[in-house]
Amino acid sequence: MERSERGHTGSLVPPPSGSPQTEAAEVKGRPYNDWRGKALTLGECNKVNNILAACEDPKDWDILASLATSTGGFLDDEVRQVAWPCLLGYRADSNAASDQSHAWHDLPHHKDESQVKLDVNRSFIYYPKNESEGQLDRRKEDLSAVITQVLRENPDLCYFQGFHDIVQVFLLVLGERYAVEAVSHLSLLRIRDFMLPSMNPSLTHLRLIPSILYSVDPKLCRHLSQTQPFFALAATLTLYAHDIQDYGDISRLFDFLLAHGAVVSVYFFAVIVLSRRKELFEIPADEPEMLHSILSKLPKPLDLEALISRTMTLVEDHPPEELPFRAWSRVSCFSVLKTTRGSMRRQTMQDGHELLLQQMLQLRREELRQHGMATMWKYRRSASSVGLAIFIGVLSFWLRSSTAKKENSLQVVSAMLPTLINHLDQGHGLGGFPTTPGLRSVPCTSKLGVFVDRDELGKLADCQNDTTAQSRALFNFQFGDTTTIIMANRGYDVVVDVDAEGDLGHTDLQEDLEFHSSTPSTPEPISPTSHPPRRPPFPPPEANSSPSPPDFTDPTNPLNKPNTLPPPTTASTPSSKRYLWSLPFYAQFFDVDTTTVLTRCLAALYPRSPFLDTLDGNADLYGPFWLATTVVFILFLTGTISQYLAWNRIEHFAYDFRLLSGAAGLVYGYTLVVPVVLWGLLRWYGAAGEGIGLVECWALYGYANIIWIPVALISWSPVTVLNWVFVAVGLVVSAGFLVRNLWPVVSVVEKRTSRGIVVAVVAAHVGLALAIKMLFFAHGSLAAKKGD
Repeated sequence: MERSERGHTGSLVPPPSGSPQTEAAEVKGRPYNDWRGKALTLGECNKVNNILAACEDPKDWDILASLATSTGGFLDDEVRQVAWPCLLGYRADSNAASDQSHAWHDLPHHKDESQVKLDVNRSFIYYPKNESEGQLDRRKEDLSAVITQVLRENPDLCYFQGFHDIVQVFLLVLGERYAVEAVSHLSLLRIRDFMLPSMNPSLTHLRLIPSILYSVDPKLCRHLSQTQPFFALAATLTLYAHDIQDYGDISRLFDFLLAHGAVVSVYFFAVIVLSRRKELFEIPADEPEMLHSILSKLPKPLDLEALISRTMTLVEDHPPEELPFRAWSRVSCFSVLKTTRGSMRRQTMQDGHELLLQQMLQLRREELRQHGMATMWKYRRSASSVGLAIFIGVLSFWLRSSTAKKENSLQVVSAMLPTLINHLDQGHGLGGFPTTPGLRSVPCTSKLGVFVDRDELGKLADCQNDTTAQSRALFNFQFGDTTTIIMANRGYDVVVDVDAEGDLGHTDLQEDLEFHSSTPSTPEPISPTSHPPRRPPFPPPEANSSPSPPDFTDPTNPLNKPNTLPPPTTASTPSSKRYLWSLPFYAQFFDVDTTTVLTRCLAALYPRSPFLDTLDGNADLYGPFWLATTVVFILFLTGTISQYLAWNRIEHFAYDFRLLSGAAGLVYGYTLVVPVVLWGLLRWYGAAGEGIGLVECWALYGYANIIWIPVALISWSPVTVLNWVFVAVGLVVSAGFLVRNLWPVVSVVEKRTSRGIVVAVVAAHVGLALAIKMLFFAHGSLAAKKGD
């Protein structure tokens, strides 16, 4: 290459034989070297010699990076043709480049090639200068070929707008043949975050800028807090090639950026922002659009050497690992921000491909997570309704099974205790001692559930004629969380409630069974997991002697002392109260079996007697909850069918889960709120005491919903008239059920008030029916018009 072709008047140290610069003039895409226009000084020539020497020894990589950072960088494109490949981690090989240049044409086309052509047509705007249109067209062909080859050889990479700005700089410096390998290394090892299917990794770079600004100038950071750091996207994404219009400046800046990790590019922009501090404070903080416009454009002219020096100082004083707000910890370990932090010289293309695959997998997982979160937020009302329904359903099943378990245990007690009562009637007591007179008739009204050890009761039944065996029998009765040990010869008697005929029925036992100590002193509390010491109040009988009754005139005999049993337990005593925060309070409203629920459902559909009589003072919430839940899901199903029938077959059909949340809000809200309002009116007018309370109101409205199940199942028809008929039938049946059962209650007040309450009940029910019809059924419904 002649000196006049290079545009230099000075000489450089000859590069190694076979290196890119010795053959640059022989290739189609000739490097652009006409920008400098002046000879190198003696000091610059010495610097060039040091650069070329550092390129020969990989151990001198730090020296090469230091020379790239120093004033002027690599000074000349011929030096860059040797130094840039070294900074990118490979040695330029002209033979390999020649072999690969002919193979890429046969590779499959990349999906982004059409966008490449559009961007290439907008390239080479600012440089090179003084070239004809024909020369620029040939350079655009070279640029398109380089980008296309890189993308075809690395199909996992995604093209981004601005990539052509970076590649055109490499093309002008290295030429087409050597630019391909350099751009491939750059894409996989330095700007990989920008060439992924998602922009999220690129935005991670931008989110470091506020942390950098805060670590240096918190006041400026707060001033820009309303402005998102997207103003730095174009500059950092293209390594400033899109914004810097002078070829000498951009090639010099590339010297610096290629010699350091990817995070230095972000620090460089932060330094630019800090250098404009005075200008930015002149703009109010509440005008983020104006601040964004100012920051998105680089100042002119740029003092590159000063900015580079300040950038290195900023990185040393505030390294990324020490940035506030845990900004660095949020960066992916596969991001180039971290993989180029101190280990660039040891990375290979194979490492780049593996890191690319890892990042893509991580992105897919993150996208799935974000999509799931977005879906949950979009349908949060539906999800909360379904979750609440599931929770209440599980709770109702648990409460019901707990009640059933207590009933089974009480049936065992009911079956075994007649033997115990007969034993007491014969005057024997437990352990062979007489019972205290009058013990059997002490009434008890404990509502606590009782769990009885069947084996221990069996022992008592098997040893009725053996008082010695009875004295060793142990009975373990559990009251909720408290365990009471009743044992012969320990001063305890069984206290039961027996009716006038001497019978102990199942119902009486369930409601009125309780055990008390017959000793004057308060028994020590007994742990549920341990037994009290076995210390009988009387000495055991001597061997071979039959037990004899004790002397009741002996004052030391505990059984000879006055009866000190606690007073009978009543519903007003604390032991029988059920508090609002305790599960037994809610369990009483789910204490029904399947037969009872089905009977009440049938009574709601075919009323033969007042429904409040069917409840028989035991109103439940189990049936109302599950009926309302069934109506909700059937309304969602039939509403979706109505949407599908109204589908125009042009757009993709999508389920509208807002129907589910709407059904839940409508049915649950109506069944929960309206009865409360009705009960409040009844109490206000003094009718709430006439056999109906809040729970009865909920039960009445809950069982009234049963008619909407068959109505919803048949109302998805596209025939609007039929749907109106079905909804009208449901309205008549359910409203008639409510009026039939409420009229005897409200009729005790004055006629005008009672009629007003009934009219309000019917009006509210008409509103429910209209809402169901308009929101869920038929082609004319709002649900069907969703896609319009």
